[in-house]
Amino acid sequence: MIFYFKDCRIKISFYFFALLSVAALSDRSGITLCGLIAALLHESGHIAAMLALPDQAPAEITLSPFGVRIEKRPLSEFGRGNVLILAAGSGVNFLCAAVTFGFFPRFAAVSLILGILNILPVEGMDGGGILIILLSRHSHAGFSGYAAKVISWTTLCAMSLIGTYVLIVTKYNFTLLGMTAALALKSRKPTADRQFNGRF
Repeated sequence: MIFYFKDCRIKISFYFFALLSVAALSDRSGITLCGLIAALLHESGHIAAMLALPDQAPAEITLSPFGVRIEKRPLSEFGRGNVLILAAGSGVNFLCAAVTFGFFPRFAAVSLILGILNILPVEGMDGGGILIILLSRHSHAGFSGYAAKVISWTTLCAMSLIGTYVLIVTKYNFTLLGMTAALALKSRKPTADRQFNGRF
């Protein structure tokens, strides 16, 4: 399915709807569906920020089973608008967590975790992109890139230590270590480029 909203091309795969249906029908705990909805709301935050800022509207949005891809128009790489766009996704997650905490705690927890993970100063995540932009305003590109990598891997090392402690204490909970491994893999992808790509 392809349609246009203003000048933005929106592509939605049939398999995206199939994934939502399978998640809704097969996951009795509801965690998977909560995660998918929280991720969609996260990406909607990015899109809303793009539409709200002048000349920042996305060129194309693609929804597929592999995630949401937002292609940004080629504009200034280190503008203030980019920081707001990157922060908007986690902002929506935190807002959803606050609103639903009292009557839908499971969704609130998933939204909170997703928001925190995305705002961490790790390359490949929204927080990593914000970090690179802020560092680039006060130093040359070479130093900012090096500093971002140091901060990113320091954060991942701290998460690994905490995850290992949780595993030892609980003897079965690999969740934080698994998240750390996923973030480490994603940190290999650059974030501060001219194309904004959202993934859940």
